Amino acid sequence: MINPNRFPIILLLFMAIVPDAAARSYLDVGAGRVSGDFDTGITSELDLIRVEYGYFGSQYFFSAATSYLNLDTDGLEQQSGMGDVVLEAGSIYRPQDSSLRLFPSLSVKLPTADKDEGLGSGEMDIGAFLDAHKNCGGIVCTAGLGYIFIGEPAGTDFNNVLRLSIGGFKAFQQAGLSAYLQYDSAMLDGATDPVKLGVDWFYLLNLKYAVYINSAAGLNSAAPDYGIRAGIVIWF
Repeated sequence: MINPNRFPIILLLFMAIVPDAAARSYLDVGAGRVSGDFDTGITSELDLIRVEYGYFGSQYFFSAATSYLNLDTDGLEQQSGMGDVVLEAGSIYRPQDSSLRLFPSLSVKLPTADKDEGLGSGEMDIGAFLDAHKNCGGIVCTAGLGYIFIGEPAGTDFNNVLRLSIGGFKAFQQAGLSAYLQYDSAMLDGATDPVKLGVDWFYLLNLKYAVYINSAAGLNSAAPDYGIRAGIVIWF
């Protein structure tokens, strides 16, 4: 499925802290782990090194990301290799005399991961998203709506995924903190819909470098038990 971190909140926090930072490219390099049994009874741990390059301007944004993965599943040999490539492009809409900002976007997951090693599905996914941000007093309220068309390997019958999220973020002098609740509809009939809670933090070292920690915890058995990633963002 398309990477849930497709729209880095730290970039939006950076824009809130440094309003004149429009139209800049960035490089995001991070490492992390996701662990859980995803309602299967078999625990797996996925370690990853993720690299994303993108552009965030006053009217448009785009990004390209990929990862190197190491998958450790109970009772199976560890599998390592490159992950899928995720591309996204979207626009930024600011209604006049309003603090509302809308971010419609399209995202494509290219099936570059080795499906025989269990690192990917071997099929393309396509997602359409709409994120909305609005000032709510001292914080920025966020909401997201997405629909992901899931590619189906031979012999499978996956459902497409509806994604809903709500949250908020707060920008401080050199730092930012965000939290969100995310719901995904299940890809398999009769399966539990995953729900997770995420908290992201970043610190602006200067106008070129920032460090961050992204964390998430599953709120039901279908979501990962936990996920964490730390890294650095470099603006150009």
